[in-house]
Amino acid sequence: MAFRYRWWGKGDIDASLGVFFDGFSKILSATGIMLFVFGMPAEIVLGKMLPGIGVAVFLGNLWYFHEAHSLAQREQRHNVTAQPFGIGASQLSGWLYLIMGPIYWQTGNAEYAFQIGLAACFIGGFIEILGAFVGKWIVQNVPHSALMGNMASAAIVWLSFVGISMVYDRPVYALLPLFIVIIDYLGKADRRFAKIPSGLAAVVLGSAIAWCTGYLSLDNFTHSFSSLGFYPPRLCVGDIFKGLSGIVPFLPIIIPLQLNNFLSTLQGVEAARSAGDVYPERRSMIMDGFSSVIGSLFGNPFPTTVYFGHPGWKELDAHAGFSLVNAAAYLLICTTGLTGVLMALIPTEAVMVLLIFIGFSVTAATFQGIDHKYNNVILISMVPILFQYIQTLINSAVQAAGSTVDAIGTAGFAEFSVPINGIQYLANGAFLSSLLIAGLLAYIVDKKYGRAAAFALALAGCSFVGMIHASEVSLFSPVGTLFGVLYLFVAGALAAKARLLRNRAVPGPGPAEKVI
Repeated sequence: MAFRYRWWGKGDIDASLGVFFDGFSKILSATGIMLFVFGMPAEIVLGKMLPGIGVAVFLGNLWYFHEAHSLAQREQRHNVTAQPFGIGASQLSGWLYLIMGPIYWQTGNAEYAFQIGLAACFIGGFIEILGAFVGKWIVQNVPHSALMGNMASAAIVWLSFVGISMVYDRPVYALLPLFIVIIDYLGKADRRFAKIPSGLAAVVLGSAIAWCTGYLSLDNFTHSFSSLGFYPPRLCVGDIFKGLSGIVPFLPIIIPLQLNNFLSTLQGVEAARSAGDVYPERRSMIMDGFSSVIGSLFGNPFPTTVYFGHPGWKELDAHAGFSLVNAAAYLLICTTGLTGVLMALIPTEAVMVLLIFIGFSVTAATFQGIDHKYNNVILISMVPILFQYIQTLINSAVQAAGSTVDAIGTAGFAEFSVPINGIQYLANGAFLSSLLIAGLLAYIVDKKYGRAAAFALALAGCSFVGMIHASEVSLFSPVGTLFGVLYLFVAGALAAKARLLRNRAVPGPGPAEKVI
């Protein structure tokens, strides 16, 4: 009798709700931020971006259903669990706050901000595909603590810090949901509360308070139904080409974020392997890249990725049915205008509490999973990204006051003890400098000074071309040259120390042990 995979297991209901709620909460938050914080037009957000997101997540989930089905057929077993898939949290926040938001604030042109976001996702998809071929080399040559520290730093700053500021900005209906999630997060060991869906409870409570206090109203909810309709995905090839013309200044943001993205996919595949489901690493990474590229062609500006969590869903006896449920749910909601209805029903800040703890969870897992001797590496890797957040706040604040940073000038900021140059130098290209500085420090901790010198040379090279510290990508700008020369001195000092240690390793005549 031919084997037929039972793709629906008893855990697929929980997995369907959990993966959808985790993933779509990001989309709801992003939609609310673009519409109500940035002030972007609904015809771009609801009419162009969301249908593209629906296409990207639909196709990706169909692929991972097929991949699980194929594995089950090949190994003739039913307990095969698909890999959870959707929009990456760090990528979403990076694209929002570091690419699309600043462009819209500076130009007032939402169409151009959308086009740059599409072009960034298009390029990011090819970086993910490239990762399928160079990912293992990067893992072997960039310290694990640097890679994970960079990802954790981005998560806690752009998810947790941003989310907490939004929660405390609207404490009446967001603070209690936050503490519901805190209590659950810190009390996971108590089995009595293990079955309580705290995320759902938090959102329901926040929504109830928002309705009772009048922040959400029946008039707005009724009006949201006017946005219902059919929003078919449209090809945006022309928009991508227009965006590519202005993409260069954002490469220092796109490249390290997408390095983390394809490494997240690699880690997700490894987690599935440890749980007993062996998926081809390269194929999964290529698929993630293609879903980002295809999604961008249809209007999705946010890169896609395999989510963490496969072992947990497998433990619940989820098979692959949840992938089909999520594929259908995303396509239905994103192409019918139901997102607008959900935002009129649920306050954005109540959903943000979930993203806050995604950031905390990633950071806590990083500290727990890495040798304590690298704690300083992770903390220092956070500094450039934190200053990037500070730079964003400063730029927004002075624009709200009707001015710009350049108009105020260095002297104007210095009068109030704001070291604006230092903030900008650290913030420019922060994701890339964070990764490279963390790699340098990790090799110093390991006393591998030769490799640390190589990272200092990489810092110098990126400075000379304006990928880090400078305000724009350009060859040998004054700021880039200054930092490049300084990093060359650091590289020279580290190389000299490596050479000194090699010489000391020679006890006398005879072969010397090579110490790097």
